[in-house]
Amino acid sequence: KQCLEHLEHEAFSVSSSDILAEGKAASHGNAAVAIWLGILIDGIPESLVIGMLAISTQGISLAFIAGVFLANMPEAMSSAVSMRQHGMSLKKIYLMWGSICFLTGVGAYVGSMLFSGEPTGSAFYLVLAIEGAAAGAMLTMIAETMLPEAYEQGGSVVGLSTLGGFLAALLVKVL
Repeated sequence: KQCLEHLEHEAFSVSSSDILAEGKAASHGNAAVAIWLGILIDGIPESLVIGMLAISTQGISLAFIAGVFLANMPEAMSSAVSMRQHGMSLKKIYLMWGSICFLTGVGAYVGSMLFSGEPTGSAFYLVLAIEGAAAGAMLTMIAETMLPEAYEQGGSVVGLSTLGGFLAALLVKVL
């Protein structure tokens, strides 16, 4: 009984705007970590393909390198800035991104050892499945974390920017 009386005495009111502000602040930090995790999940199969392409007779195309760079660099930059804004230390941010660089480097090595440069038969279909998993992980991360956060921070220009990015990727592929 004394406990309930004490709680009633200490009670304070919380408005719905306080709750929304708290949820909004917490969601941005989680979005940055989700982007990091998405890049990691996408980077592992992507690096296996990079390793396989590195030993192929055709080599790695400029379009593929540009696509990987254009996809991952802005994501990493926006995520790192968001992590820093939410109080994450620079050391932890560098360790997180350094771990992705290390793991994708290991993945490229494993890809070059595991697959031939020109896969045939079932190995060809396995490579297609790995590429599909990488694309699915990227699409999931974009749909769940990046686009909602980008729209919230940038407004309606995000749609046109996204279209511009797809057209740029298409142009790099065609040329």
